[in-house]
Amino acid sequence: MQGARLVAAMAAALAVAACAAISQRTVLREVVDASVSTTTPLGRVAVVAVDRDAASRKAWEQAFATKLAARGVATTGGDALPGRASTDADAIVVDGAPVIAAARQAGADAILFVQPPAAAPVATGRGAYRWFDARSSTDPRTDLDTTPSSVTEVRLYNLATNRGVWRAIVLHYYPKPGATDAPEIAEYVAAGLAKRGYLR
Repeated sequence: MQGARLVAAMAAALAVAACAAISQRTVLREVVDASVSTTTPLGRVAVVAVDRDAASRKAWEQAFATKLAARGVATTGGDALPGRASTDADAIVVDGAPVIAAARQAGADAILFVQPPAAAPVATGRGAYRWFDARSSTDPRTDLDTTPSSVTEVRLYNLATNRGVWRAIVLHYYPKPGATDAPEIAEYVAAGLAKRGYLR
């Protein structure tokens, strides 16, 4: 009798653990071949959201600034950079010379480029595969999960070495409208940067 209860309790615990794993809404996928580690944490970062909508851009930049500040990093938003250097909202590579020069002038060690998800969440596809965020990227990404999701791309550009040093894709399942999910996504990004040594 006690053996049966023990087996039942273990089965229930496994079921709860499985549900916890399945219900995880945010997943950070680091692009390993575009990411390197460091032993020198960043002191000041320019956070540049690549978005045409000014309100959305500000909300995403603020969400990331808050998470970075919690780890001792000073930040400057893209709109606050000297000369208000603009970024092409449709560009795949946005770390152009004007933005880099403005970030340097602001005293930043690096630029964290954030491409928020498209305004409409990625819809479920037919069959097992579906396209991920195709708003500007020519690099289609697929996943076996057909759950509605949003895709945020982040890239860290080191101003000392003049090159991209970290890149990741953040999947957020069952996304909420606007920038509601930005703080949670920013938390995952901060954790990913900390594992690589860029944040304390």
